[in-house]
Amino acid sequence: MMERDFKTLGIVLKKDNVKDNDVIIRILTPDRGILEVYVYGVRKSSKAVRASVFTEGVFSLSRRTENGKITLKDVDTLSYHEEIGGSLEKTALASLFCEMIIKGKSVDAYVYSLLAAVFDNLEQGEVDLVVIYFIVQYLRVQSLGGDWRYCPECQSEYKDDEILGFSLSLGTAVCNKCDEMNGSIILPPNARKYLARIYECSIEEALEIRISQNMARRIRGYLLRSLRHSFPAHLNVLDTGLIL
Repeated sequence: MMERDFKTLGIVLKKDNVKDNDVIIRILTPDRGILEVYVYGVRKSSKAVRASVFTEGVFSLSRRTENGKITLKDVDTLSYHEEIGGSLEKTALASLFCEMIIKGKSVDAYVYSLLAAVFDNLEQGEVDLVVIYFIVQYLRVQSLGGDWRYCPECQSEYKDDEILGFSLSLGTAVCNKCDEMNGSIILPPNARKYLARIYECSIEEALEIRISQNMARRIRGYLLRSLRHSFPAHLNVLDTGLIL
């Protein structure tokens, strides 16, 4: 049996138990996509290498040539993101982000850097603003939704005081004329303007834009509720009721 060793930067998105003592972890990498990695004996031996969910680090891996399976040899941890794991709400939100990436259409270096920055700021920053930023940016790179300036249905520019509706067929906010839900999912003008401002910002720039706590909470709720209609796959974390 021959193995090929390699190292990669990564973040653990998910962990699943398999058989009696083993686990499979899914690692997001900047240049290799999402890797499925086997960790043998970790549930039996205290000496086995461990990598908990949300851990970021440099992973030493081996790919077996006969079956292509990748196994974990070691990890040089950069951050365990313990602050996330210590909060039920933050854990649920981080799990949502990971689930979106796993079920999304594509991953690349930007998605990796986005998640790494969001995890760091979720530990330290204002939770609602971080949630808003991740959803807006991730939908943007996945080509889901509009740019919050023009209606993706009719291409008309939003009016300064316009209340947006929602299109089920497009899964995104639209102008009042293109609303398919009779005003049941709406976005007020100031909230729309904030989303347009952060659409192409870095996370540092976005977090410097000050809005009221009440507005941040409302925008967060709007985006989380609309994910049920805008995301192309069912998101199990939304069913837990922990983040809405």
